[in-house]
Amino acid sequence: MQLNPDHYLQTDAGRIFTAERNAAAWERLYAELSAALLVRKRPIVMVIGVQGTGKSTWTTQRASESGETIYVDSTFATANRRSRVLAIAKAAGVSVSAVWVRVDLKTALRRNRNRPADEIVPDDAVENVFKLFEPPLVGEGFREVVILDDDFGCATQFGNRLVGS
Repeated sequence: MQLNPDHYLQTDAGRIFTAERNAAAWERLYAELSAALLVRKRPIVMVIGVQGTGKSTWTTQRASESGETIYVDSTFATANRRSRVLAIAKAAGVSVSAVWVRVDLKTALRRNRNRPADEIVPDDAVENVFKLFEPPLVGEGFREVVILDDDFGCATQFGNRLVGS
């Protein structure tokens, strides 16, 4: 299972972003995550990183391989933004691993510009998220934090593990 608030912004005319639609998308994600965990307790992998890092590409590849894991894919730029998913998981008694897809700003901007037109995020928005980004820490409630650097496409294992950071 793959959850991403951006998916709820899709329309027949493409992705449409407004503050109201974005807030509703997040609420829908939280509701669907809670409902899925009521049906069957499964581990969660929270895929984290600025726009354009390749999170969704990585997540789509993994989600198709594993029906047992719930992948939640978004920037999750701050500990505060990550806290609600962690609280939902804790209430359900399931673990959450963080996978931080980490690239430099230049790479993120280049990849963002190569997206379909309705999915391109303005450069200043990517730059702002890059500036405010807080690396995920085990102390937030993650079972583990895994870092995938730049060219993860050929990797068969997770990148560097941070334990107890």
